[in-house]
Amino acid sequence: MLTAYRTVKEIYQEKKEIKKSLFITTLCPVKDETEGMEKLEKLRKKYKDATHHCWAWRIGTTQVKEKSSDDGEPQGTAGHPMLHVLQKNELTHVLVVVTRYFGGIKLGAGGLTRAYSGRVADSLGKAPIILQKPYALMKFTFSYGDVGAFEHYIKEKDIRMIDRTFGESVTMTFHCLPDEEVVHRAYIRDLTGGKAMIEKIGEEYVAIDESVR
Repeated sequence: MLTAYRTVKEIYQEKKEIKKSLFITTLCPVKDETEGMEKLEKLRKKYKDATHHCWAWRIGTTQVKEKSSDDGEPQGTAGHPMLHVLQKNELTHVLVVVTRYFGGIKLGAGGLTRAYSGRVADSLGKAPIILQKPYALMKFTFSYGDVGAFEHYIKEKDIRMIDRTFGESVTMTFHCLPDEEVVHRAYIRDLTGGKAMIEKIGEEYVAIDESVR
């Protein structure tokens, strides 16, 4: 059974200078640790002349795996503070990398912690965030005479239509909330006098945009 989770919709990046050091924050959605390492390595190669590539990730839903790295900064001043921001925002399946080009002015332990955690927090305040929510994937097949009533029915329901196929009969493929599956089945049976073919194909994630700004 799938579990809902919040993550970033797409790769988001921003840059900021703090006391002559350039900080580049990159947020990436990742499905697993392998993809996380691949995206981390791409950023290391892209900014190969940078001083540090500090990072953190959270991956998983029911059992979340967490990992972080200070990448040469004083211990505890970068990776863990970045991870804490991801935890606070309840995000998972996400990698954040803060690349630093040292500008010659030392920030001190407290300054580094504020810089790294602050860059992640600021970026999350602007990045597109989505809720990946489990939906049942359903397929109903019924006669043309029932199409109008069904189309009217779904206007007031949390049903997300995927496909309509018109042949000898009509097939509707759509996502619905798992808790509403029984209700929709009962409606179709009553509407068609039990003649409709009703099939649950499985469950899939549907991305719901939370970035209303």
